[in-house]
Amino acid sequence: MSTVRPDSQSQPLLQYGRKRSNTAQSLARLPPTTPAVQLKLGDSKVLNTWVHDPKESPKVILNQSWWPGVAEGDLLHVTQSGDTCGYLFTVPKDEGCPKPTLQISLPRNAADAFGMKNNTEVTVTKVDKESHSADYVELSFADQYLGRNEMWRLGKHLAGQCVFVDQDISFIGVIAAKVQSIYVKGQQVSSGYVTPRTKSIYRSLSAKVTIFIQVCRELWQFAGDGERFYEKIVHSFLPTLFSKWREAGTDHTVTIVLISRVHYDTTELEYAAGPLRRDEDGRWYKDFFKVITDLEVINDWNPTLFLLKDSFWAFQRDILLAHHYHQASVESTKPGHVRLIGQISYAHDGPILEALNLGLNPNETHYIDRSLSSTGVSTIIITPGTGYFRVSKQLLRLTTTRMLDQGFGLDLVSLAKAPLHQSPIFSFQGYEPKFDRDAKNSVRDLDPLWGGDETPNDAITREKLTFWWEPFWIGVTFWDKQMDLPFRKDRFIARAKMHEIQMLGLLEHDVLSTIEVPFLPEFRDMLVTPRDSFNDDRPPSAPEAEQADLDVFASKKENRLAVSTRTSFASSTSSTVVPSSYRTPTVTERRGLASQRISIASSRFMPIEESPRRIIMDLPPEGNEDGPVPSVTGLSTSPSQSSIRSGRSVSTTISTVATANSITPPSAASRLAKLAPSWLYNPFRSNLTAEPQPSPSTSMHNLTPTTPTPSVRVPITPNRSVTPTASISRSPQPMAIIQTASGRTTLSRTYEEEPPMAIPHRGSMSRYSPMSTPPRDELTFGKRRSTTLTSLNIPLSSTSPQSSPRTNPSRPQFAVSYAQSSLARRWEHIFPTPTYKHEVKWKSMITPACLPLTVDHFPSSAELESSCDVFSYDFVVDPTEMRSFLVKPPNVQGTVDEVRRAWALVVMRGMVAVRLAQGFQFVLRSQNSSDGKSILQRTKSFMSEENVTPKPGGAAEVLNSTRDPVYLSMSNEMHLISYTGEAIQVRRYVRRMPPTQPFDYECLIWPKLGVGYTELKTKFVSHGLENYGWNRLDMLVAGYEHQFNESLRYWRTRFVVIPSAEEPEITSWPSGEKMDEEEIRLMGIDKLAEIFTKARWQSLDERGQQLPPVRFLPTTLGPAHSVLDESLVSQLEEIHAAGPLKKKMKSEREIADMSLSAIAKAMRDDDGVPIKLHRWHRKKYPDSFTAFDFVSWLVREFRDVSSREQGTEWGAKLLDQGLFIHCAGRHGFLDGHYFYQLSGEYATVSTPSRGWFKARHTPYDDTLIGRSYYPSHPAKPAGVSPKRTRKRMILTQSMIIDVDPGKKSDLAETAILHHDIIQNPGTVFHFELQWIGTTARCIEDMLRQWSRAIERYGLKLVEAYVTEISDVRDRNAFQSCFPLRLAVPPPIVLDLEKRIPEYTQSTHYFEYALLRRFGFIIDIEAMNMYPKDVDVVYSYRRAPFEYSQFVHRSGVAFVQVLRGSQGFLFLTNRLMGAGRIGTAMKSRDRPAVAADEIRSKLQEFCSDKVALTKFYDEELAALGPDDPPPLSI
Repeated sequence: MSTVRPDSQSQPLLQYGRKRSNTAQSLARLPPTTPAVQLKLGDSKVLNTWVHDPKESPKVILNQSWWPGVAEGDLLHVTQSGDTCGYLFTVPKDEGCPKPTLQISLPRNAADAFGMKNNTEVTVTKVDKESHSADYVELSFADQYLGRNEMWRLGKHLAGQCVFVDQDISFIGVIAAKVQSIYVKGQQVSSGYVTPRTKSIYRSLSAKVTIFIQVCRELWQFAGDGERFYEKIVHSFLPTLFSKWREAGTDHTVTIVLISRVHYDTTELEYAAGPLRRDEDGRWYKDFFKVITDLEVINDWNPTLFLLKDSFWAFQRDILLAHHYHQASVESTKPGHVRLIGQISYAHDGPILEALNLGLNPNETHYIDRSLSSTGVSTIIITPGTGYFRVSKQLLRLTTTRMLDQGFGLDLVSLAKAPLHQSPIFSFQGYEPKFDRDAKNSVRDLDPLWGGDETPNDAITREKLTFWWEPFWIGVTFWDKQMDLPFRKDRFIARAKMHEIQMLGLLEHDVLSTIEVPFLPEFRDMLVTPRDSFNDDRPPSAPEAEQADLDVFASKKENRLAVSTRTSFASSTSSTVVPSSYRTPTVTERRGLASQRISIASSRFMPIEESPRRIIMDLPPEGNEDGPVPSVTGLSTSPSQSSIRSGRSVSTTISTVATANSITPPSAASRLAKLAPSWLYNPFRSNLTAEPQPSPSTSMHNLTPTTPTPSVRVPITPNRSVTPTASISRSPQPMAIIQTASGRTTLSRTYEEEPPMAIPHRGSMSRYSPMSTPPRDELTFGKRRSTTLTSLNIPLSSTSPQSSPRTNPSRPQFAVSYAQSSLARRWEHIFPTPTYKHEVKWKSMITPACLPLTVDHFPSSAELESSCDVFSYDFVVDPTEMRSFLVKPPNVQGTVDEVRRAWALVVMRGMVAVRLAQGFQFVLRSQNSSDGKSILQRTKSFMSEENVTPKPGGAAEVLNSTRDPVYLSMSNEMHLISYTGEAIQVRRYVRRMPPTQPFDYECLIWPKLGVGYTELKTKFVSHGLENYGWNRLDMLVAGYEHQFNESLRYWRTRFVVIPSAEEPEITSWPSGEKMDEEEIRLMGIDKLAEIFTKARWQSLDERGQQLPPVRFLPTTLGPAHSVLDESLVSQLEEIHAAGPLKKKMKSEREIADMSLSAIAKAMRDDDGVPIKLHRWHRKKYPDSFTAFDFVSWLVREFRDVSSREQGTEWGAKLLDQGLFIHCAGRHGFLDGHYFYQLSGEYATVSTPSRGWFKARHTPYDDTLIGRSYYPSHPAKPAGVSPKRTRKRMILTQSMIIDVDPGKKSDLAETAILHHDIIQNPGTVFHFELQWIGTTARCIEDMLRQWSRAIERYGLKLVEAYVTEISDVRDRNAFQSCFPLRLAVPPPIVLDLEKRIPEYTQSTHYFEYALLRRFGFIIDIEAMNMYPKDVDVVYSYRRAPFEYSQFVHRSGVAFVQVLRGSQGFLFLTNRLMGAGRIGTAMKSRDRPAVAADEIRSKLQEFCSDKVALTKFYDEELAALGPDDPPPLSI
């Protein structure tokens, strides 16, 4: 390595020794130099650095003449003296430096990040790219919707660049992200080089976060530090979380919900009203959910914490004492008295999965009402429990499927200490999966969750067993914050709690002396003769007992011996048989996971006897092919269960399964527990994953009888044996305080001889016992169970039924089953470093990660063949026939094959983009594919064709050419896309899975603004992609299809243009004429039409053609009455037909040659200007025409008028010449919806009416008409017969728009625009955007431009809900409308229609007037408001609205008008969040606050009988007279 220091004087010297000057002239006269030797790694040079503005150049400027030998592409490391971390950059092409004295210049953002100042010395070193190549780059982004297609393109854009921490990343000028961290070989660095194989992790600062807080019995108990668990939530955890959100600058939309389950006795069912449900054990229960915050962006969380604390205090009263559902909406008589009924469940019985599914429901349709300012979903569950839950198998399977499909994880925060068993853990009842000896089982068929489905005869022939299952989609955090007891690996912390004994005050009566905890039996080597000192009838001495405790509980350093990877995990585990007496008639699963209820038989405190916790579930020894060896008495089906005995029980026993006589030291597992990276890292390495594997058929599992050994004696009662498949009691079993039969104290023990017992060496089982395991620094995925299954294609040699994989929570193994690890790999690439269970997962809860783009697992060919159905299709790439608006045509010239290949590449990229958007991931080449001897490679059939086809090493390597196929994977579906030379072929592998049945669910929910619990009925359904129309979508991408279909799950969002309450900025026409507010708003709507026209996308065939501009039809009529206006309808026909600007092919007339009378005569012709009766605000203008129609006629008919501007000029001339006048005499000639009449001698009668009531054909059919094809499927109304007589009117237009007019993006950024045609300046104008694969930031930037353009005209652009607000609860159970009842129903006026002006809505007349008083305007009319003989079609509405809907002029709230005296439904517009379209408010949470103020005022008014009565009287007085005067003729 050489170091050179150039200072400003180190220029080459002349032959006379004179120093060369630094001027550019003298530098130019330097003699030619010999080519410099290329730099070697480690060469460095000290240079003087400058700092420049990033706008000048975002990269480093290096004057290469100062360091000869530097070559393009070299990776250089810039450091200051004494610093090891520095800035990396690659040398660009040498194009010379205009500033000769400049040596190196850094962009200001990089210089500030590394503390480098201007005009200082830095050391520049050439370094190796491989050693500085980033493995992972974490990027954070805020206030935008970053789709997965954009993530892929951004990663490709970064490949080959150097990045540093806190660097702002900009891509195509619209995507912005910040580098949070960089990882190189597992180490976090300050800068790194991004390669195509670098994995990008995207973390959102603006996510939708749902926090569930479980309310259970333990919530009010004391933790070990004396604080109640609910106090831990509101005093420590949530304040810490919120403060970290604030420090990180997050902008999350948060929902907080309290969840609880209440069990009822059968005697309480009659009183317990509401949706009662029954669990698998026959217990009745109801689930309660109380919403604390509802989709809110909050800065100050203190009021929320106060509300939360109050809710905890009132929660039990509300659900146990008060009536159980909201009576306000149900007409019923209240009972005479209120009873206290029900019991809140323990933590492990809580509705965890139910709450999670309620939160998943709105995410199933995340593409509807798509927010353009938030990305990602995070769910946090806070529980006082330990992470153990008893659940339904059906619901657990459904939940796992939905979590995999949606790609979200769950953060579980446990307020308890880390338990001694695996956590989180679910237990469920199910049947043993059946093994098919013909090897027809798929991998998942043998998993207890995915297999073991019920058949009709199961209830008779098979018994349900209890299975324990570890969810791979949960990350657990134990929030046990104790400053005086920090985490230490070697400290044993007791986990037993006696809360109820403490609360009863029993400890004050010296009850501890009567609690009997028998000694654990002596564990000895099976092959060693029992010690003589331990006779059958002698209790162990105190030293022996102490030594036994030390052997079992003390942490020991073990010799770590390597275990060959060829050793089967299943045969390397040992277990023991310890038979003794057994008394409990049923076995509970409670163990020590929850506090037990205590039954006190009398006032005497009898001894509590507790058996050893050495109870192992009824599993065969792992690796035993001969099936389970029955024990002497019976098996406990609950692992690690301390025998909690019912009131009838007076004795307990232990029984475990048989053991192997050959013991393999568990050294590999112990070592891996410390060295393996993570539970979401370890199993992804093939040498740590136990795929279904063959066990040696020669394994020995002989039982070695030994001499009798002493057993703990408990009071003697007759034994009762329990079969291994004993049913599990789901009810809590109380701990009985009993007295021994002889009345002796706990010290007077007796022992009796028991049957023979096989006792292994005590060290062989110590690490699996929960009592001997201290809180360990355990990896989240470490120490997992191993499978006991033999290989799928090798028949079992045993005749006994083969056991399925069973988890023992108290005996954690380091391997994970293949079925689970293959699914868990979906989240593999968001963990650059290990995560440990004892750590708080702050990163996940503060900045939730998006589903990674890549996964390195793909099923083997044998698994695909045995487990999947294959579907394939292909389509020819024909560039001459492709008319796709979803891909940008390639700019390529060459042979036909080259053009076809270029088209195939862009189409394949488009096909990949839409699959990424649906949750697919790229399959990468496995990191361990070259190991050769991995555990996965158990048989030839499983790995016979694995990795034969090349796969990319990173997402940026995908589709660089059409040569390599693309592999994409989802949980149950894999796609292979390839190009064959002429066609693109798609092969789909769909895994054969048992059908996921919908789960019907009922519960009670207290909404945010509610006053009680309301009943909710919903259904949990998995909307998988198995039946997705991939073929149609690919045809759409390729350009052979042109319509979106509802099954394609395209993104959509609806917007409304509202006349705002603010004064318009513009007050006059460009010519200077003064305009009123209504005319200015009409100008704004015309401006929007002009914007739409400019944004229209044209295909290659249409470019250069003049298409008719977008035109809106102004009216003052409401939506329901406008369809009756013949003038409007005729203009509507024109728009749907050829268009008003279509020039006649043989137009020879010139208006300059015509007289005024000739012009007037031409206007009256059949194809002239429509002269008819016009209405505006109840005024009639007979024999009038609009300026818009007149200008359109001029452009269409006359050769010398080629534009609307020229037509407007001619209109002004003719007005000055007296051909016509403005009807109101207020304006000159203005192109628009202004009424004019022929004057004087030119006046004439109206042209014949050509309404749609006549025989003229109206081209309304099921597809939209016009040049703008690709409509959205206007569906036919259900139940309408083909021979209908109703007139069909399409009131919208559709067209494709270009959302990237500046062409910054590398893709075709298009969307489909649906907009209204008829527009009332006093109401709302609607349009909807629909897209697939378009960059959302381009759409948002376009919408902001539109919003700014129309704000000057007093119009406001606001995002609105696609469907009506009364259905919002069907999509999101925690969001609901607030009912506003009218204290006085509206008066009934029999002749109301006669007394109100023409074309005024008489239905809900008073409700409409009341809403107008509070600033609401009509949004969408209910379908029953339209005339019966008109079939109205809006292309963007999927279903008719049941209730009329209003929107506030500020856009912050919606109201629907109910029928009768029910009043209104009020909903805050949560789509109008902070920083979004239409929010020009200073405070970030102002929209929600403003909506709440409006709701409060409206509610107060609707509840005030006096105010309502006065309002009705005022409205009645404003009506016309009861009996109108007779007409005068």
